[in-house]
Order: sequence, then C-alpha cells, then structure tokens
Amino acid sequence: MMWGISTSGGVVIGQPTGLIDEASREPFLAGLRDGVAQAVTKGSDFVVDLAKVDHIGAAGLMALTVARKEALTQGIRIALARPGPIVREILDISRYHMIFDILDDPNVARA
Repeated sequence: MMWGISTSGGVVIGQPTGLIDEASREPFLAGLRDGVAQAVTKGSDFVVDLAKVDHIGAAGLMALTVARKEALTQGIRIALARPGPIVREILDISRYHMIFDILDDPNVARA
C-alpha cells in the first residue's frame, strides 16, 4: 500500500493505492491520522479517495473506524470517495455506507 495526500478546493484528500490488509494496516492508519491532522489545520473535511485501492480487508476497515472516531473528537468528518466495484461491495456488506459518506468525486465534500 502506498499513500499520497493533496488538497483540492480547500479539502484534504488522502490517496491510498493498492491492497489494504493486515500488513498495511499501520501505514494506512498513519496516513489517515496525517490526513485528519492536516484537515484540522485547514479547517476542512478529510476525503479518502479509494479509486486506486484494489481491496480492503477487515484490518483496513478497522483502521477507518479508528480514524473516524479520532477525527470526530477533533470536529473533522471523514468521507470516502470513488471506491471501485470490489471495494464498494466490501463497504456495502460491512455497512460502512451508513457511517461514512461515499462520494463520486473526492473534490466535492459537503461543508
């Protein structure tokens, strides 16, 4: 798993790439925490662009849950964007669409 971060329109966007599993859980969580910290600094939402994620396992889902809980304590909302069909199915089966907004465009986060 690789991680990139950018800002677009004042919104901080995290861009993981590859497989998110037990082996990549800690780097993924570290990237999420970095994104949340940058969103706090900018006073924006944090969007995780999943377009280049091939698969996300239980460990990756747990990292998202931990990051969401920590972000909420800092007043930051995390949204997920552009999951591919496999990742989207995993999010739906896991009911993550009920706790995260899932966006078609990572550049369009609600205020």
